[in-house]
Amino acid sequence: AALLADGALAARRRLESAERVLALAIAAFGAPREHYDAALGDLMGDDHVNAALGGLNALLGPEDDATPRAHQAPVSYRIVPAVLGQAHWAVGQAETQAATALSAVTHNPVFLPPDDAHPDGRCISTGGYHNAMTAPLLDGLAAAWADLCLLCERLCAGLLNGRVSGFPDFLLTDRGPGESDGHGAVGYLPMAIVGYAEEARQAAQRTFIPAADASVFGQDDVASPVFLAWPKQEKAGSCLDASLAVLAAAASQALHVTGRHDLPPALGELLDRVRAHVPPVDADRVLGPELASLADHLTAEVYSP
Repeated sequence: AALLADGALAARRRLESAERVLALAIAAFGAPREHYDAALGDLMGDDHVNAALGGLNALLGPEDDATPRAHQAPVSYRIVPAVLGQAHWAVGQAETQAATALSAVTHNPVFLPPDDAHPDGRCISTGGYHNAMTAPLLDGLAAAWADLCLLCERLCAGLLNGRVSGFPDFLLTDRGPGESDGHGAVGYLPMAIVGYAEEARQAAQRTFIPAADASVFGQDDVASPVFLAWPKQEKAGSCLDASLAVLAAAASQALHVTGRHDLPPALGELLDRVRAHVPPVDADRVLGPELASLADHLTAEVYSP
């Protein structure tokens, strides 16, 4: 129960962080706001997609203030509400089950007070301490983080591809689309996310009930899978933090290269924090330590008091 509650608390913060960074990338790319129209949630009949759309629109600000491109964005940009909706569902399920598990009577044995049928009460042996829902729910969180890592990589690649974004290739300054001289410092950002996404996918593998005692007569012949599932969702979550840091840096660079400063207040504050760790890039430099600092900052926000 405690591990599930811990995972759920961190997951809610991590989901909010993901929404902020994805909204920043959407604004930097200039994706048409119709992809995030509030009516879509009702059309899909999904409360979780509705929640994702509400969060994105609150961050993106009034539609009248946006200046999006005239043609539809790539699929990765259009499915952001759906993938965030999946994460909202996973987090909500974990929160609900954690609230139930924390207040449940799971001791072995359990004493039941006297009633008409049992005037002395009862003491019964149970397996209630094995919460069969916890590991699958933690696995669900890890899977949601893995999918969001992939989305970060695709959105980042779209920003850097001049044929897709209309920005200078690799977001290099003083160069137009197709005129880049190598990848520059920013051009390798999607490659970094690929590594984190694969680590998250490995961590998101299904956790099964493990055997614990090979002897024929052992009482403790199975172990709880929760102690295997919890660190895996932690690993996938840290990979998402790193992926979000890389995407945020790419979005910041896209806004820098195109000279845009007209962000809604919530995204403007996020952009300031991103640039405090990863300033805009005008000449090649090693970005690894700066990106690590930003990733650590995002992780610290998840676990802050």
